[in-house]
Amino acid sequence: MNDKILLFRHRLAVRWGDMDSYSHVNNTTYLEYIQEARVAWFASLGIAMDHVPEGPVVLQTLHTYLKPVVYPATLIIDLYAGPVGRSSLVVEHRLSTEDQPQICCGEGYCKLVWIDHATDRSVPVPDALRAHMGAA
Repeated sequence: MNDKILLFRHRLAVRWGDMDSYSHVNNTTYLEYIQEARVAWFASLGIAMDHVPEGPVVLQTLHTYLKPVVYPATLIIDLYAGPVGRSSLVVEHRLSTEDQPQICCGEGYCKLVWIDHATDRSVPVPDALRAHMGAA
């Protein structure tokens, strides 16, 4: 992902309660971490997520687990620009830890669709967001 546009970097402390019986972060918790990073990224751009007429919904998520994360740790979640369509965008992600940032613990993507919440129909990705992601 080094040739991709880095959109956002989010740091997040792993909580002891995020661990499972295998003594590493539970697999479903990674999706929560990535969601938290996306929401923080949208907030940094001034894109509201609550009670707004239009916004993103998750269509598809893929995450590949490469190395377990254990408590205590601080995650670094990097979000990268993926393809942007008329009403959809892909946000790629890479997870590492603050103490070993060169080692990738997991990577993947989330495909989002911009929708009108009143009609549940897709609408164009906002031009400002499209530009931020490097799309024409």
